[in-house]
Parts: sequence; C-alpha cells; structure tokens
Amino acid sequence: MFNWLKPRLVSKEVDLTYNVIVNQARKPMFYQDIGVADTLDGRFDLLGLHICVLFYRLKSEGEQANIFSQDLFDVMFTDMDRSLRELGVGDLSVGRRVKEMGRALLGRLEAYDRALDSDFKELENVLTRNVYRGNPNMCRQVGKLASYVKNILARLEKTPTDVILRGKFSFENGDD
Repeated sequence: MFNWLKPRLVSKEVDLTYNVIVNQARKPMFYQDIGVADTLDGRFDLLGLHICVLFYRLKSEGEQANIFSQDLFDVMFTDMDRSLRELGVGDLSVGRRVKEMGRALLGRLEAYDRALDSDFKELENVLTRNVYRGNPNMCRQVGKLASYVKNILARLEKTPTDVILRGKFSFENGDD
C-alpha cells in the first residue's frame, strides 16, 4: 500500500544500459570526427542524445519499458549529481544545476521525438541547436551526426525490446 514511499531499487539491467550509453557517448569519434565539443556540455549533449534515441525506441513498448525508461532517467541524473559534486560544484548549487539539466533533457526529448518523426533536415536542425548549440563553426559535421542517429535508431528498431531491457544491446555493429 505504501510502496510509493520506498525508492525503487534500480535493476542491474538499467545500470548495464546506462553504461552502454555512457561508453557510446564517450567515443572519440564524436569529438574528433563529428565536431562535438569535448566539454562537460558536449558530453552531456551526447549522453542526452543517446538516451533520447533509446527512449524514442521504447516509448510504445508498454508499461515495463516505461518503468525502465524512468529508472534510466533517474540513474542518469543521480550520476549527474555525483559528477557535479566530483567536479567541485558547491553543494548549494548542485540541485539547481541538476534541475536545469533535467529540464534541458526533457526539452531535447520533445525536440528529438518530433525530429525523428520528421525528415532528415529537421533532425539536422535539432542537432545543430542541441548538440552544436547553434555554433556555425562546430556544426559543419551535422550531416554525419544526423546519419549516425538514423543508423543507431534503425539498429535499435531491429533489436528485440527484451534485449534492450536486459542491457544487452549495442548502438553499433561490431565493425563500425
């Protein structure tokens, strides 16, 4: 009856999935070949992009996938809180910063959902705004990033939902 008072234990599958996402978002190709800024913001943008693509894939998969997505969101922001503290952000401002990051991710989630339902040009526009922060010098490779997003979404769509929910998936082929 009072289960809502207890925090849900996060499954090892959610942790595995979060690690898959973090490892993918840290790949040097994004920073060296695709022009994403190798900064705290750039890394957050890529982490958010990968989570948003995964949420897009899971959004129509039922209650279990919805709970999984919420748990994944919670794990991400617990990690953001921990990371900010490790970087020396003061205790009094960590909460505010994490809330700002949460609002930013929710806005991106909406934008990526619309873009993934739309055409390639709209995806490029959303990536320019959210990953390259509108910087014309950095967004020269936006077409590469948009193609990458379409490719990983296609791969995720071919991956059975139960495999994703067990954290046993990859964003790329082994030879990518």
